[in-house]
Amino acid sequence: MRRLAILILLAYPASAATVTERVVTRANPKETYTLVLPNGYDASRKYPLLLIFDPRGQATSAANVFKEGADEFGWILISSNGTRSDESWEPNERAINALWPEISRYPVDRNRVYATGYSGTAMAAWQLGIQLKGLAGVIAVCGRLVDEAPPKDFNFANYGFSGVRDFNNREMRAVDDLLEQLGKPHRFQSFDGGHDWPPPALARDAFGWFELIAMKEKRRPVDETLVAKLYARDLASAKTPRDYRAIVETYDGLRDVAEPRAMLQKLERDPAVQRAKQEEEKWDAFEAEYFRDHIARIPQIFAMLRQRDVAHAPASLMREFQIEEMKKRAAKPGAEGAAARRILEAVYGQMAFYVARQFIERGEKDWAAAVQKVAREIFPDR
Repeated sequence: MRRLAILILLAYPASAATVTERVVTRANPKETYTLVLPNGYDASRKYPLLLIFDPRGQATSAANVFKEGADEFGWILISSNGTRSDESWEPNERAINALWPEISRYPVDRNRVYATGYSGTAMAAWQLGIQLKGLAGVIAVCGRLVDEAPPKDFNFANYGFSGVRDFNNREMRAVDDLLEQLGKPHRFQSFDGGHDWPPPALARDAFGWFELIAMKEKRRPVDETLVAKLYARDLASAKTPRDYRAIVETYDGLRDVAEPRAMLQKLERDPAVQRAKQEEEKWDAFEAEYFRDHIARIPQIFAMLRQRDVAHAPASLMREFQIEEMKKRAAKPGAEGAAARRILEAVYGQMAFYVARQFIERGEKDWAAAVQKVAREIFPDR
């Protein structure tokens, strides 16, 4: 019956975005996905396609993040139930190997296949693009720099997202800066949130940007009406030098960019903007040093603490990770507060999940309880 439902979807145009859950892959019956076909779907034409790798395999939930953009710009979505983050590579390898042949089941423009992931699956999307050389672009959400996917090897356009409280925000900005230096197509947006998928309204922006890049790369015809619409939308929301620089780089060659170029130059000369940039660099360096001295040294810190009574562990961890100091800094405005909030998010994630999981797997419930107590001290409401 499921196969019959898919055939019906392929045979008749949809009057609205059509969602079909738990479609079974032909290559592996254990791997399934959510399929989204856009409004006005017509099996006789070719569509761009986005592969979605959710870090918890929540296919439909992740597809809903991108459904609005896919519907507006006419894309097909295939969202995996099998991808995972913070586990071994095997689940992602199985899921992607089963998912890739599914592209042939639908009327897809093979020059316009894209992938997205968040956290560990963002890196999986980067690796897929580098290894296959078959992706036109990647939407990378809350990822980080990894040796397996260096930006110098990106052979695709990259659109990055990260929440302002995301502990990977600084690294996502670093990826974007590296791509800028390398002259590769890139864009980045922070959003008001943490380590999570972006809001659907922002995810929509990535589709529009990829349409523009596809025009510049001759993957699709230039549509001057669409260019004008997206340009007006981008210009209306631009605030920072990064925003205006992105507009200049994106639209140069598609239309006149004198206005955003002038705004970029004006902002770069503005003393207040220069001071804000210096502050951001200062507190980025503070955050990076904290990560080196604390997050990267978690195994050594726990090796030392485990020589003491577990009853004293929560207080010792609070001191070692400077939690009270970071809480005070987090209450401050600007770059200092933002850096401290990201630090607290990083420590919370380690204590509530990663370190606690290791102790639970080893049967050391008292130590698991100790680190979870620290997590509750950081964010009591969670």
